[in-house]
Parts: sequence; C-alpha cells; structure tokens
Amino acid sequence: MRPILGQLKSSTLQLFPNTKFRIILIVLVLTAAFISVSELAVAKLFTQIILHEGELTRNQIILYVTGFFIFFGGTRAGHYFQRIYRINVFDRAFKASDEQLNRAKENWRWSLAFELTSLLSIFTQMGVIIIFFTFLNWKFGLLNIVIVLVILQIFGRIFRKQLKSQRGFVKARVRKEHIPNSIKIGTRIRSGETGTLISGLAMLILFGALIALSFTGEISPSNTVVLFFGLRMQSSSLSNISNGLMRFARARTHSE
Repeated sequence: MRPILGQLKSSTLQLFPNTKFRIILIVLVLTAAFISVSELAVAKLFTQIILHEGELTRNQIILYVTGFFIFFGGTRAGHYFQRIYRINVFDRAFKASDEQLNRAKENWRWSLAFELTSLLSIFTQMGVIIIFFTFLNWKFGLLNIVIVLVILQIFGRIFRKQLKSQRGFVKARVRKEHIPNSIKIGTRIRSGETGTLISGLAMLILFGALIALSFTGEISPSNTVVLFFGLRMQSSSLSNISNGLMRFARARTHSE
C-alpha cells in the first residue's frame, strides 16, 4: 500500500504545486465523499419507505418520498458538477505552473490529473463508507476494515509491478524498440482485472458475514439492506481503484 500512497502524494505535489489549487482539489475530493454518503442515505431512506410503508401516515410517505427524490437528484447533480468543474481546475493549475512540456507530455499530464483525482475521490469515498459501516454495526465494520486493508496491500504489490512494466515500455520507446500493443495493453488490463477478481472474492466474505449477522438479529432488516447496497458500492469502488491504479501507473511513467 505504501507505493500507492507515495505515488499519489508525489503526483499531487507535482501537478498542483500551488497551495490554492491543492485546497480546491481537497474540496473536490470531499465533495465526492459527501456524494457517497448521500447515496447511502438515499438507500437508507428508500428502505424506510418500503419496509415501513404500512406504518406510515400519508403525510409521512409524502415527506419521505419527496426527501428521496431530492437526495437522489442532488447526488446526481453533485456528481456531474464535480466532474465538470475539475477540468477548469486542471486548466488553471497547469497554466499557473512554470513547467514547460512538449505536447506529448502535456497530454499525459492531463491523463495523470484525471486518474489522480478519480483515485483520491474513490479512496475518500471508501473511507466514508468504512466509517458508515462501523457506525451501523461495529463488528461488521471492523471485519470490513481488515478485509479492505488486505485488498489494498495486494493492490500495492500489483501496482508496484505495473510501474516497473510501464517504465520498461517507456525506455523501449526511447530506444525505438517495438513492443506489440497486445503486450502493452494486455499487461495493464490483466493487472487491473487480477485486482478486481481478488477484491471480488474477498467481498464474498463480507457478504457472508452480513447474512450471518442478519440471521442472528444483530443487524436490523433495514440496515441489512443498506449495508448490502453499501457493499455493492464498495465492491465497485475497489474494482475502479484496481483498474484506475493501472491507468495511473501508465500516465505517471509517461509523464515523468
């Protein structure tokens, strides 16, 4: 996991040397985290409506349904504006930099910025999800923390190997050695999908634990449904991290 954190930190300092733009970057990342919390809140609200429909008055149903649509619409709008606004941030940050790059390096710098912000946003979302899980049930939350840390450690090893492979491709290009695209692309995709497979198998442990805790009554039905949606979101986030890290490794090595 250390190689991941080290490369994310060094890339952030390289792309955003100005404190102003680092603060804006943090705001964008926190916005993404807020969106993830809102999506879990939407799931919680939805389960409250469905599971307690017969116990709610008409006014309460109207209130819950209205809140559901407001929260759901807000998360979609926030997600959209967060992704669009970051383009303006990158443009201003790069123009404020004194570093002069050729066109190829400039393109890779943009790719690196997109992958960096995406990864930072996903990692922040993961942190929020972990806290949310622990708040709903501390036993399940602790198990989830252990599983996620193991997965990220594995991701770190795959990422380190991918950096080495991508640097080898860059050196080969400088020496004008031809490497088939099937090897260059296949290496990255294979590494990303390997991480996705490993994380998916690890998620089965958490789904099994969720079912067991639900059967024993330690987690209420509404919280079980919310945790299920949360696990699906976490599984998708881990998959995005695995593939995103491989794209980040490519952009990082080509922009050096």
